[in-house]
Amino acid sequence: MDHHVAVFEVNGQEGMMEKQQQLVRERGRRIKAAAELGLARSSRGRQWGRALGRRALVVDRKDPSAYPYEFEVTSPAGKHQVAQEEASSPEEEDEVVVEEKVALLRQLVPGSEDMAVEGLLEETADYIAALKAQVGVMRALACLLSGSGLDALPEEKPQ
Repeated sequence: MDHHVAVFEVNGQEGMMEKQQQLVRERGRRIKAAAELGLARSSRGRQWGRALGRRALVVDRKDPSAYPYEFEVTSPAGKHQVAQEEASSPEEEDEVVVEEKVALLRQLVPGSEDMAVEGLLEETADYIAALKAQVGVMRALACLLSGSGLDALPEEKPQ
């Protein structure tokens, strides 16, 4: 076999594999976007559901293939160090830790940026319940699509 022909075959296969990987990533993005939009629609008008819906609309207008819900969760570690130096009592230190946890929750729960802590906790609980239900639906779909049926799903224990 000629050396040039062999190089062409390898390059052709690499290009094909790269295209297949790109298609898989695109399919994954679309599945995630559809799951998030379904979650938003099932939110019964909750703040986090409206925020997810708004994000989906904004991204759909810009680039329908982009996954709209990527965000970076950052820890306010720098703030924690400065605040700990200023805090003198254990109560003040505990307060700083709680403020950091609340800030992290605000990053994780869509639409909760300007919410009071009580509302944030209520939205968080509802959001977690919706995510749990979504995971169950996604598992059931994965089992059905893989051909294993629903028999393979582990039964969930009531809490």
